[in-house]
Amino acid sequence: MAESTLRTISLSDFRPDRRRLVTGAVVTGAGMLVAAAGVGVLAYELFRAGRTWTSAWQVPPAVLASRALHQAQSAAQAGRDAWTSYQETPVR
Repeated sequence: MAESTLRTISLSDFRPDRRRLVTGAVVTGAGMLVAAAGVGVLAYELFRAGRTWTSAWQVPPAVLASRALHQAQSAAQAGRDAWTSYQETPVR
């Protein structure tokens, strides 16, 4: 039954209205431009708010990053020292 149905379907009968297709494409393009503008405004505002927020900190972000890096280096060195100086003792 499916074979006979496929034989009767003709692609020449598929004729969408070109004006509606063009209109849909234009509206979609306009929507994409509006969405891109919205994303741009959103990104700008988040960036501006972030800069305002971090500028109000008592300690600048660069100093905080430097401290964190120093702490990480110190912790790594302590771990290396503990690893190399470890001596296994037998369990009694």
